[in-house]
Amino acid sequence: MNFGEVISETFRHRRWNYYSDEFIEKLNITTSDDCREFIRKFFAVSGKAGELNSIEEIKLLSNERCQHIVYVFLLGVGIYDKIAGIKTRIDEQIQQYVEQYGCKSDVTFYFIWFLCCLFHDLGYVEEESEKLVERIDFQIGQTLVGVPNVFSRRTIKNYWSFRQKTHGKNDHGIYAGITMFKSLCEIRSEQEKDSWKNEKLSWEKELEHIYNVASWIVLCHNIWFYHKGKKHEREIYEAYHLDKLLLEEGEYKIKMKEHPLFFFFCLIDTIEPIKRVKDYSLLEQIDVSFGEKEIIITSNLKCGCSDNYLNSVSNLNDWLIETHREDNRVTIELNLK
Repeated sequence: MNFGEVISETFRHRRWNYYSDEFIEKLNITTSDDCREFIRKFFAVSGKAGELNSIEEIKLLSNERCQHIVYVFLLGVGIYDKIAGIKTRIDEQIQQYVEQYGCKSDVTFYFIWFLCCLFHDLGYVEEESEKLVERIDFQIGQTLVGVPNVFSRRTIKNYWSFRQKTHGKNDHGIYAGITMFKSLCEIRSEQEKDSWKNEKLSWEKELEHIYNVASWIVLCHNIWFYHKGKKHEREIYEAYHLDKLLLEEGEYKIKMKEHPLFFFFCLIDTIEPIKRVKDYSLLEQIDVSFGEKEIIITSNLKCGCSDNYLNSVSNLNDWLIETHREDNRVTIELNLK
C-alpha cells in the first residue's frame, strides 16, 4: 500500500468515528479546507468545542498543518488496526487506566487518539506570540503519566526557556498540552451540568484523568533529545539544565513496552509525510508495508523532497527506535517486547 491508500482506506472505513456521527459524509480529506472542517466538526460533535480558543486557532493554521493533524489521526488508526502487537500493548495500557481511574465511560484508543491528534499542533499559532509567556503558568495537569519521568515539570520549564532564548519561539507542544488540559476540564465541568441536553456523551469527572494522559503526550511530543556525543548540542542542553534529555549512543528513553501511547504518537507524527511532501497526490508515491517486527517505507518520489522525508524517518534511530536506510527505503525495526 501507499500512504494515500492507508489514509483514504481508514477514512472510508470509519473505525475512528467514536461518536458515530455522520458529519464526514460530504468531506474530502484530500483538501486542506476539508481537513480544517474535519477538525472543527470533530471538536463540535464530541462536545469539546465549548469556548475553546483552539476553535479560532484552527482557522489560523496553515493548510499543510491542518492536513498533517488529520493524517496523523487517520494514519495512526490505520496502523493500530494493522499491527496486532502495537494494538495489544496500547489496549492493555488503556485498560489499566480505565481500571485505575474507575472510568465508566467507553474509553478506547480511538477516543484518546482523537484528543492527542486533533490538539497536538493547535499551539502553532502561538509560537510567535510575545505575550504568551505572561499567560502560561506551568500548572501542568495532574500527576505525570504516560510519558517517561525525564519530562519533569522542571525539565519542561527549562525547555520552554531554552526554546524562547535560542529559537525565539514558544514551544507549541508545551503550550498546547497545558491549555488543552485546562480547557477540557472546564468544558467537562460545564457540560456535566447540562448533560441532560445530550445523553449521548459522557462527562464523568473520571475523564479528567484520561484528559491528563492525552495532555502529557501532547505537551512532550515536541521536546527533542540529543546524543551526548554532539558537543555543541550537549553544551547548550547542559547550560539550560536539560541533561536528562541527553542520550548515550543507542539509548532510547521512550519505549513501546513502557509508554506505548506516547511512543506510538511520536512514531506516527514523524512518519506522516505531508509536512515535507506538501501535496496529497504525492503520498501515492510513498509505499509502506507493515509487519509485526517492522515497518518498511519506500519512496518513489522524483521531487526534491524525497531525501528530506526519508532522512526524517531514518533519524528516528537517533531518539526513538532503530532504523536502517538503504537508498530510497527505510526499515523501522519494531521492538514490541
